[in-house]
Order: sequence, then C-alpha cells, then structure tokens
Amino acid sequence: MKFAAHLILFGILTHIVSAQVQDMKIGVLSLDRAIALAVEHHPSIRSAEASVRSAEAGLTQAIASYLPTITSTATFSRTQGAFVLNPDFPPRDQRYNNYSAVIQANETIFDFGKSISRVSAGGKLVDAAEADFQSAKSAVVMNVQIAYFVYVRAKQVAGVNEENVARAEAHLKQAKAFFSVGKRAQIDVTKTEVDLANAEVNLIRARNELRVAKLQLDNAMGIHSTEEYLVADSLSIQPLAMDLDSIRTIALRQRPELVSARARVDANQSLVTAAWTQHLPTISAFGRYTWSNFDFPLLSNWNAGIAFTLPIFQGFATQAQVSQARANADVAQANLDALSESALLDVEQNYLGLKEADERIAATTKLVELAEANLNISERQYAAGVASALEVTDAQGTLSNARITRIQALFDYNSSLAKLRRAMGVMQY
Repeated sequence: MKFAAHLILFGILTHIVSAQVQDMKIGVLSLDRAIALAVEHHPSIRSAEASVRSAEAGLTQAIASYLPTITSTATFSRTQGAFVLNPDFPPRDQRYNNYSAVIQANETIFDFGKSISRVSAGGKLVDAAEADFQSAKSAVVMNVQIAYFVYVRAKQVAGVNEENVARAEAHLKQAKAFFSVGKRAQIDVTKTEVDLANAEVNLIRARNELRVAKLQLDNAMGIHSTEEYLVADSLSIQPLAMDLDSIRTIALRQRPELVSARARVDANQSLVTAAWTQHLPTISAFGRYTWSNFDFPLLSNWNAGIAFTLPIFQGFATQAQVSQARANADVAQANLDALSESALLDVEQNYLGLKEADERIAATTKLVELAEANLNISERQYAAGVASALEVTDAQGTLSNARITRIQALFDYNSSLAKLRRAMGVMQY
C-alpha cells in the first residue's frame, strides 16, 4: 500500500511539473531566449550529459585498478553427522559450530602497462563524450535558430498576405464606386472580387503555416506553450568576414563531431595496447588476516606475500581480443576520415548557399522597390481611368511575390549562416 501511495504521489508531481512546462509563459520571444529555453529543456541535451557522466564513471573504474582492494568475510556454519575417525572404531555422531572472519587486501604493484592503457582509453572516451555533448547542444541550437527563422518567415509572409487582403478590399471598394457612377464596367468589380477571394485564401494558408511553424519551434525548444509568441527579432543580415579556406581550417579543428572522433581513435589505440599487454605478467601484493575457531574466543593468524602471475595459454582469447581491438581502431579511424570529408562538404555547401542568398537579398531588395513603384503607377493610372483592373492585379501580384521572395532570401541567408556556424563548430549558446 505504501508503494502504491508513493507511486500515485510521484505521478501527481510529474503531472504538475509537466503542466508547468506545457503552460509555460514565454511572453516576448527573442532568438536568445529561444536558445536558452532549448538548452534548458531539450531532452537530447540531457541524454548527452548523462553519457558524459557514464564515461566519467568508466574512467573512475579504470583508475580503480591503481588502488588496493580490501574485502572482508564473516561465516558461521553448523555441522552435524556421523564421522569415521578410525576404521577400527564405529562412527561417532558429532555436532559442532565453526566461526571465521577474514580481512583480505590486494594491491597491484606493476602490470606492465595494462592499467595505464585502460586509464588512457577512459580519459579519451570522456573527451569524446564531452565533445558529443557539445555536438548535441550545437545541433539543438541550430535547429532552434532555423525553427525560429521559419516562424519569423511565416509571420512576415502572413503580414504580406494581410496587406494583400487590405489592398484588395480597397480596390473592390474603388471598383464598386467607379461602377456606380458609370466609369467602370461590371467586369472590373467581378475581377476585384476574385482578387479579394484569392488574397483571403492565401492569407488562410499563410496563417496555417504560421501555426505549424509555432509547433515546430516548440518542438525544437523542447517545450509546449499554449500562448502566441511576440517575436522580438526579425530576419537581419549578419555579415561573415571569413574566406572559405579559413572556415575549412576552423571546421577541421573545432567541429565537435571531429573532436569526438579523434578522441575515439586515440581511445581505441590505447585499448589495442591494453589488449596486447594481457600477454605480460602482473606483480601484486596480498595480505590476509583470519580469525576462526569452533567457539569463542576466535584464534587469529595472518599471511602476506607477493604474487607473480604470467598468462601462458588462454585458449587464444588474448589474441582474439587484440585482433578485435585493432579492428575497432580501424573502424574509428575510418569514421574519422568519413566525418572529415562530410564536414568539408557541409562547410562548402553552406558557404556557397550563404553567398548565393546574400546576392539574392541585394537583387530582391531592388526588385521590391521597382514593384512598389510599378504598383503605385498602376493604381494612379487606374484611378485616372487609363489602366485596367488586370494591370493593377498584375502589379499587386508582382509586389507580393517580390516581397515574399526577399523574405525567403533573408531566411535562406540566416539558415545557411546557422548551418555554417554549426559545421565550423563555433555555434554560440
């Protein structure tokens, strides 16, 4: 019953904590705030942190081989039965107790490199786990940044569509006024009604994409908030003043995946040495103190000495361990080589994508200016009666497409920059 009560209490507390996360109030969400929430709540970071603790525990186990082991044993036994003490006499029924207590200590004096190789491997595995932790954190941060940019893009596109609806409503009102005084035909009214319907459909789609983007951002941060965000930042341009060769060099040196892979190569090489040293002897010291008797008081004795242990034949197990360790080292080296090639490809692709997006931003900025001027001219000409409703619609569509294209270029630039920083191993969080 107590266990059931504790289980129910645990479930209630878990539900309360979960509800607090679900109903978290974000308020004004900046990019830095989104990153901070992800670093605090995302489960993949907790998993990587636990892996670091596991690797540190493994290193402690390896270091333990330098320290003595002390064990104690206490036994009590009751013996009863017939015993033959002399063939010339009949068996005798005997009953007696036996008490004993033992303290034993062992210490490895020298094992010809077995322990130091395992400790070295354990230390490198800790380094690899810490690099994996940084890799997991940088991946979460990059995903949050991209999800944040997706949300901002969706919000700005929704804003463009809201402006289109408002402009279409104004055009419809103007067309109806012109039709009522005989300046325009009925087809102009019908055309502007169709334009308004299309703009409303596009707005519905844009708002749905905004809701989906919010869910994606929640998922990237590892939380689930029920409120709408007030986004503080916009899609800005942060110039990258580095050439491709410098970026490659930094990526090969600092990218966490490569740091982890190099540490695992070193760890596996140490494990090869540790496996091979199983052929070598071990020198150890031992000591034992014993208390035993059939009744109290117990009688004591002790012994101590030095042992020299040399493995002569172990059924080829040691040779197989060495072969396995060398194969694992080859796998680790191959993984490092593959990751290096993948990192360089990742860097170059994102660098080129960044440069291409930068050029598109300049081109689309000019395109938006021209489209705005073209729409203004079309609207004035329509008001003066020298342009058709179709020309106004085309000008409005051109401006809308130009603005959305520029928003996409800004999004691509920021996304490529986030991916490039992740590929370089210089992600900020």
